[in-house]
Order: sequence, then structure tokens, then C-alpha cells
Amino acid sequence: MINIKFFIFHKDCKFLFFVIIFLVINLIFFSQPTLSETQNSKKSINGSGLKVPRMASLKKSLTYVRTGPGKEFPIKSEINQKGYPVEIIAEFNNWRKVKTRGNFSGWIHTQLLSSFKTGLIVSNTLLKKRPLDTSKDLAKLLPDLLINIKKCKKEWCYIEVIKNKNFFGWVKIKNIWGFTSK
Repeated sequence: MINIKFFIFHKDCKFLFFVIIFLVINLIFFSQPTLSETQNSKKSINGSGLKVPRMASLKKSLTYVRTGPGKEFPIKSEINQKGYPVEIIAEFNNWRKVKTRGNFSGWIHTQLLSSFKTGLIVSNTLLKKRPLDTSKDLAKLLPDLLINIKKCKKEWCYIEVIKNKNFFGWVKIKNIWGFTSK
């Protein structure tokens, strides 16, 4: 009788042992984040090592925006303005995922991007001679006007407007899309 109880107890221990091993293996292998979860949480994979997000501008007057990071991905759209500012929101090797002022996003090769500081005027604003609200008005700037950002301090940026002739002056930072503190 004792031998039979020991055999039954021994069988129960084997079963319990295999259940514990099974649970430990599942915990080890299946509690790790999946590859897609780790890629979605990273903003840079083999990228530049620079801060993301950051601003850049387009080097060419015709730039293709693709659906993914590679020439094998279809062209999603094109941007036809040299110097147009974009926000880099992710990196993959030599490709940058960018976002425009209108929240349009896609992938552009790094050779088509520049670190030259540009911006877009976001609302009707006045170009001032000095960084003061009481300063002389030099020009009225309309929304979506492309500007070159020369330097910024506190609430103001010194900018260049290139039209028939160049205009230089000060604009409040809040009226510029594309401003970065650097």
C-alpha cells in the first residue's frame, strides 16, 4: 500500500515539475517585447545619433517623399520648394521620417536634407526692425511664407525674407513653424 501511494505522489510531482518548467519557459520567452514593439518605440535605428525630433530643410526644389525608408517604397508625394522646413521624427539608416507643418509625413533620404534653418510664418505678422513690439514695422508677413532663420533669442528670431529683394528683421518665435532652440 505504501508503494502505491508513493508511485501516485511521484507521478503528481512529475506533472507539477513539468507544469512549472512550462510556465518558466513561457515567462522567459513570451514576456519579452516583440520586434515590432521595440521598433515602434525606437525613434532611431542605425541613425545619426542626433536628437529626434529635430528640424531640417530640403536641399532641392523637387523632393520625393516615400511611404517607407528605401527607394523600393513607392513615392507618396513630392515637395516642390527648396528650403522647405520639415521635422525629423524618426531615423532608419540613411532615411529620415519627416513631418510637415500640415502633419503630412513620409520618408526622405538624408542626401536631400539640410541643417540650414528655415521656417514658415504661421499667421499674419509684422517684420520688426528690432525685437520689440514697439519697434518700427518693416513689412507685413503672410502665412506660409518661407523664411531663413538667422538667430533667435528669448521670444524673437532675426529672419531673412527672400522675395524680389531681401528683407531682414525680427519676428516673434510663436509666429514661426520650424523654430528650434539651437
